[in-house]
Amino acid sequence: MSAAITQVSLPLYEEATSYWEDLTRECEQQIAAINSVASANEVAEEERLTWRPGERRLSIVRENFPSTEVKVSLAFEQWGPKICGSVRGYEEDECEFYPEEFEFALGSDPDQGTVAITGEGRSLCARELAAYLAQQFRRSFPGLSLPCPGC
Repeated sequence: MSAAITQVSLPLYEEATSYWEDLTRECEQQIAAINSVASANEVAEEERLTWRPGERRLSIVRENFPSTEVKVSLAFEQWGPKICGSVRGYEEDECEFYPEEFEFALGSDPDQGTVAITGEGRSLCARELAAYLAQQFRRSFPGLSLPCPGC
């Protein structure tokens, strides 16, 4: 019986891992594009975004005010894989903006392959989810129009 469970879950694991790799690559491209625009607008290097990838987790941080930190991870539940994360930050010292948490179940879409599924039922490819994550930094760069490569 456990062999049957392993056979069913192995494709889900592989699909989720592949989606995570795509998401990580897309996030890195989004962050590089934002940092490039920030650099072109003379934003100091220490005020740009920092990319912190890891195995099954990543974080993107802007430490200077208004600060933003986006943390994302890949998790495996009994029912299947999901992407979960949070957005936190400070407008200024001692003034935290309202934190946000999110979860996206991963599933298969006949047209797009593996997708993240929002609570409203919308499916997001890795590029679209990376764009969503990158746009969380709008408040950190109020005078800049953030790029969205591939959108």
